[in-house]
Amino acid sequence: MNLRQHYQYLRDQEHGGYNNFRKPNKFALVYPCTYELGMSSLGVQVIYAILNNRTDTACERVFVPESNYLRQLVTQKTPLFSFETQTPLNRFDIVGFSVSFESDYVNIPRTLELANIPPLVEERTEWDPLVIAGGINISYNPEPIADFVDVFVVGEAELVIHQLMAHFDEWKQSGAPKSELLETLATVPGLYVPSFYDVTYQDDGTIDAVSPKPGISPQIRAGAVPKLDDVETCTHIHTPNTEFSNAHLIEIVRGCGRQCRFCVADYARRWPRQRSVENTLALAERARGITDRIGLVGASISDHPQIDEIATGLVERGFRISCASLRAETVRAPLLDALADSEQGTITIAPEVATEELQKVVNKAIPRERLYYVFEEALKRDILNLRLYFLIGVPQETPADVEAIVDMAKEMRTILLPHAKRTGRMARISFTISPMVPKPHTPFQWVAMEPPKTISRKLDFLKREINQLGSIKVGSASARLAHQEAVFARGDRRLGKVILELARGASWNHAFRKYGLLPHFYAARERPLHEVNPWDHLDLNVKPQFLQLEFHKQENKFMTSACDTTVCKKCGAC
Repeated sequence: MNLRQHYQYLRDQEHGGYNNFRKPNKFALVYPCTYELGMSSLGVQVIYAILNNRTDTACERVFVPESNYLRQLVTQKTPLFSFETQTPLNRFDIVGFSVSFESDYVNIPRTLELANIPPLVEERTEWDPLVIAGGINISYNPEPIADFVDVFVVGEAELVIHQLMAHFDEWKQSGAPKSELLETLATVPGLYVPSFYDVTYQDDGTIDAVSPKPGISPQIRAGAVPKLDDVETCTHIHTPNTEFSNAHLIEIVRGCGRQCRFCVADYARRWPRQRSVENTLALAERARGITDRIGLVGASISDHPQIDEIATGLVERGFRISCASLRAETVRAPLLDALADSEQGTITIAPEVATEELQKVVNKAIPRERLYYVFEEALKRDILNLRLYFLIGVPQETPADVEAIVDMAKEMRTILLPHAKRTGRMARISFTISPMVPKPHTPFQWVAMEPPKTISRKLDFLKREINQLGSIKVGSASARLAHQEAVFARGDRRLGKVILELARGASWNHAFRKYGLLPHFYAARERPLHEVNPWDHLDLNVKPQFLQLEFHKQENKFMTSACDTTVCKKCGAC
């Protein structure tokens, strides 16, 4: 089976989608990884639907095929083509990348080269497609891939994308040069044209200044959706060939407001917005006849003030529900009852750390007793799988803090055993351990990431100690890959050359040596508060003074936690 036949096979299994691609503006929405991962992205689904609902835009999907299909393309010298009509990517007006992970950065220039589009902005002509990119990591620091992208969508794209397409349609009909389009787009809040900003460096490699060209704003204001009910963030195309094959996903919460100091999703989408009960139930009805499983998505599902009404209402209408990660403090009986009635066998909670001292550092306090209570209540309802997520390498972490994760595993096992004796059914607990990656626009953006060797030793210790307990499984992210994530997360424009080398097959060390750069400089270096960061010209609606205040609080874990939203408005730090 070749790639065209494979795509036809996948399309035949989809429910939903669009068939009218005879519109004047051709938009290729690229997820720089495989179909299975791309169709798991709610962002891809939503932008695809928004664009195709416009009368002037036909949007098609593009994925990076698996290695065997890639070899076919290269061998046959066939340009990368779209999923729907198998049109070569270089024949589209706009090529838009939806980027969810730093690990996909390398696939951006690789995709462009596979499509016979020059990867570097400076090498493209008037006749090449306009290349844009968006996504959560794009919003907090797009600089490492600035060499490849004409326009970035900073922040939430659902409303901004309409402005971009309106300006593009007007420009296309005018016949003006592309430079005029870029000048216009650079004035739109939420759009960032990196070629209009010059970056200069000091002798020590740090940034001296990011300077806009005359007439261009020095700050790029992130786009935002005021009300979640105004956007239909739910599954639009159902397919069995995806991670959430049997679920209709609905985003019911965006943003968080808890201000965990490591969490970029909190600070990049600062104020929490909730979908109404009525709107949630209406979006769920779209799944009728396709699936009865509704997946509730958001940063803090159980923090939704009406989560019990949503869960109960969905179950009463014959749906089964599943949830993203829950906060132990806000999980109540009605939600657990609805999960049990849905035969949902797993709940997920992220304590992150296991000691009160580190809870103060990360600003995420979950009483251990409350966590155990939720687990016991879940067991009573035959919810027998519990997933817990932890961080290691947190600032001020000591060996005792790491050992406390093992102690928690032992204590949780003591909860399992009485239930197993009473019911004859053994519950299962899984611990997932991830290295803490310092991210831009968080209070931890200045801290140094622990070296991979140190992280690996901690991971080995935790795996050895927890796995031998029985009934508890522990898995972890890769220390090496987490370190690479940190490099790209806190990188500057000079990394564009490195990323291009990696896309063309160079090794990690060779690519950095070729351009005299050190990964340690980006990932494992503590940064002074006065240093100019590559992302400082992006305004995500969080003042630097507030981030610095929170940074100092984590240094002194005995200081009070972050002020709440109401107080922030009074003190002005936010």
